[in-house]
Amino acid sequence: MVGVLVLLLAAVGVIGAIAVSKALAVRDALSPAVPVASGLPAKVVAGDAAGAAADAAVLQDLSDRAVAETKSLEWRIAEWIPFLGQNLVAVRTAAEGVDDVAGFAVDSLPNLDLAAFRPVDGAIDLSAVHKLEELVTSGAKTFAAVNASIDSTDRTFLVPQVTDALGSLDDAVSGVDDTLATLSPILKVLPAALGEGTPRTYLLMFQGNSELRASGGNPAALALVTATEGRIQLTTQATSVQFANARPESIAPLDPETDALYSDIIGRWIPNLTATPDFPTSVEIMRAWWADEGLPPFDDVISTDPVALSYILRATGPIPLATGETLTSENAVSLLLNEVYFNYGTGNGGSEQDLFFAAAAAQIFSTLTTGMQNPLGFLDALRQASDESRMKIWSSNPDIEAMMSDTRLAGTLPATNEDKTIAGVYFNDTTGAKTDYYADASVVSSSDQCTASGPPTFQQTITFANNITPEQADALPYFITGPYFEPGHIATDVVVYAPVGATIDSWNVEGAESFALVAEGTHLGRSVVRINVVTPPQTAATITVSMKGAEGTTGADYGAYDVWTTPMVRATPVTLETPGCG
Repeated sequence: MVGVLVLLLAAVGVIGAIAVSKALAVRDALSPAVPVASGLPAKVVAGDAAGAAADAAVLQDLSDRAVAETKSLEWRIAEWIPFLGQNLVAVRTAAEGVDDVAGFAVDSLPNLDLAAFRPVDGAIDLSAVHKLEELVTSGAKTFAAVNASIDSTDRTFLVPQVTDALGSLDDAVSGVDDTLATLSPILKVLPAALGEGTPRTYLLMFQGNSELRASGGNPAALALVTATEGRIQLTTQATSVQFANARPESIAPLDPETDALYSDIIGRWIPNLTATPDFPTSVEIMRAWWADEGLPPFDDVISTDPVALSYILRATGPIPLATGETLTSENAVSLLLNEVYFNYGTGNGGSEQDLFFAAAAAQIFSTLTTGMQNPLGFLDALRQASDESRMKIWSSNPDIEAMMSDTRLAGTLPATNEDKTIAGVYFNDTTGAKTDYYADASVVSSSDQCTASGPPTFQQTITFANNITPEQADALPYFITGPYFEPGHIATDVVVYAPVGATIDSWNVEGAESFALVAEGTHLGRSVVRINVVTPPQTAATITVSMKGAEGTTGADYGAYDVWTTPMVRATPVTLETPGCG
């Protein structure tokens, strides 16, 4: 019996040694695959389809060799050896994953023609969109399967080298998996969105962050775009000043909670329709203004801001304007949100500025529909803008609306805490001017949801800083300072939404010249408080709001915590302090 045991141990040792040797061979095959795979995206973006296809073939050869080493009987037996076996399974999973990705690349890249996806003479080739959708959907299935295989790998006894390698592969595959999973449904509905079969009409809303609103800013510039069988045309332009503002009552019915929190001013002045963070409400108010002006109806609404435009300009390159300026990714924000008020006078009710914005919008649209040279860069700009809440879409197409549900792109706060727990911090300018170009904000938010045995608590510490210097204040034109406050002062409503079901226990303000509670109550199924603060130049107000979860709940009832906030001229840092959440 001892002899048999010794022989078995010897056999295990031999088989293990052979398997380790093969694992090293797998490593040797996959190591040169890393730089090849890393270089593929650059070649795809550059339009080098032939080079990308050749690299994919090299990647396939290397991964085939790696997988072949894991097919032997010795390898499969060794996978049952404690400790060693787990590492071999992980190595085999990695090799098979790379092989699956390589196979997808070999099959797909020769058919990938991003040039066909660019607008030509204002039109997008819908057949190219369909082909791209098929490719992306196939890739989404491939990467999702690889991702699931990697995630299911037992990592309990992996050696550091295998853990690190598997982790790197997991990160790379997960990133592509997320991207393709996001793109696939978008590409499915894109042909219909581009007017395939039935024309669709879009209202483009440009929100100016220099006059803050909860959704972004004053929707001063508007345009109507029609898509027909992939052909996109700018048909109508409008500005907020042409509408009959200062109405005696709201142009559209307001639900009681919206009226109580924001007052009917949200529907009496078109610049205030974005004062709510609920984008569908803004759309309904906008629809009433649009009809009141006798303008053609629209099917969908797309909202964006100059910061998002600066991202898009990275893909288009500089755009010369008819007014003599050149719009670039570096100067778009300062030119559109600040310099225009210095350069185009203060008379004629701002008509010179309106003409500048209209001319700029027309030229930007023309470039997007006729001169887009980097469609992947354009898509990346849209992704970044969406992540930062700088782009919002409302659609009468139920498939598109469902796809965006509970995302920042939809411009709606989630209705439950089940998947994610979201609090809101929003800013509405009450200066009546464009001073928010000089403002910055930050949020530090804490929660004990991962440690509380009872209802969790949440706290927001919001800093709103006025960075205008006294010297700048003296030189600011009327359209930036406005008529209601001393030049350089900024008046702001800070609107804080608790997580769903939570209540606001207390609030406090420090550092402001003055502050006042304007309104409090419920809105969108949440407790809300609206506090006005006035900050002189070179000062900052700190607003602290404490909240508590609903009675009878525990931290386990709340999804991952985050805070959504108004997209400002510059990024608003949100720091989350959630001990125990990992």
